[in-house]
Amino acid sequence: MKSKRIPTTAFRIATVLGLSAYSALSAKPLDFSSVTAADDVQWWWAVTVADVTNDGIQDIVYINNNAQGGHLGYRIGQTTPGLWEKVIVAETPPTGGEFASGDLETGDFDGDGDIDLIGVKHTGEWDDAKETAEIFWYENPSWTPRPIGDCLGAVKDLSTGDFNNDGLLDLAVLNFNNSQLRVYQQNQDKSFSIVYDTKQRGLHEGMDVGDIDGDGYPDIAANGYAFFSPGKSRKGWSVELIDERWVNQDGDWSQNATKNVCVDIDGDGLDEVFISHSERSGYPIAWYDRNEKGSWTINTVLNELSSCHTLQVYDMDLDGDLDVVAGINKDRAWNLKLREFPVLVMLNDGSGKKWEKNVITEGGIYNGRVADFEGDGDFDLFRLNGHEAKSIEVLVNQVK
Repeated sequence: MKSKRIPTTAFRIATVLGLSAYSALSAKPLDFSSVTAADDVQWWWAVTVADVTNDGIQDIVYINNNAQGGHLGYRIGQTTPGLWEKVIVAETPPTGGEFASGDLETGDFDGDGDIDLIGVKHTGEWDDAKETAEIFWYENPSWTPRPIGDCLGAVKDLSTGDFNNDGLLDLAVLNFNNSQLRVYQQNQDKSFSIVYDTKQRGLHEGMDVGDIDGDGYPDIAANGYAFFSPGKSRKGWSVELIDERWVNQDGDWSQNATKNVCVDIDGDGLDEVFISHSERSGYPIAWYDRNEKGSWTINTVLNELSSCHTLQVYDMDLDGDLDVVAGINKDRAWNLKLREFPVLVMLNDGSGKKWEKNVITEGGIYNGRVADFEGDGDFDLFRLNGHEAKSIEVLVNQVK
């Protein structure tokens, strides 16, 4: 599940008062301190953050050694100096083999108030991307594995959401090899059924969940598509193309690799879709607004950012509107002959149309995650500097 984002209060106030009054709503300048959480990182290509221990501090959830297969575990977040304690949830999947995935998610699958983990059995996308993956959720705190289902190839993205609003958490899975999206709906007996299974040209990487059409049910944005949940109806899922540029690429493995975020940026009560390219150069960071007739308007945050493998949208300066956190994957960008790897916060002026570029650190970022690390009310940034990183740090926001 996505962390709760601050409503765009300042946007609505600025609209009433006029944008000239917006400066009075701004918070103090951004400043971050750095905390190293782990210095033994080994191919943490699948990583996320959640309060697994339910102590009010965010923990880091990961699969170790995604290249050859490793354990599923987490590091216990702490506000005191020192490396975070390692907890191994499972050395291997319940059916044997190895853990490997392009993404990780967490959520309260059994509704008992604590955070459960997802594990994916696979040999890894660079070993045999076509091999069937098996997906499990692990019940906190016993870490008993429960099956969700199979996926016909390496898993690139996972997103949780209650797609039929029955109070049970469901799962969307994006397949690396087959351009395939599957939705697994949780049943009352805690088993899962596939309720949507589609292949679309160019589906590869990049997915998030949000209410895009405003009907009260979560939808899915993946690559350059929007997939609309039918809710409780029998009409089935429907799909719209957001923008051709995100699905029409060819060439090597880097084609159609994106990051997607669903969030209400303009305060209209509907979630818009943010997209960046996670591997190539020449693509913008942009957000898309859907009108009532199903066409989409593009709004540019930044004209171009190469290998933008981090895309998050949160109120980083606590001025009441949503900002964009983005950055370059150093290890991929080096192959693109880049030698500068900024981590950016693009501050929103309140309109969602004008953005102030702020470099908060150098050296790159890979699959960065934003969360309120220590529960003080501002948003922090969890950072690997590249996909070959040996350590992970938290950039702790000093706005509060």
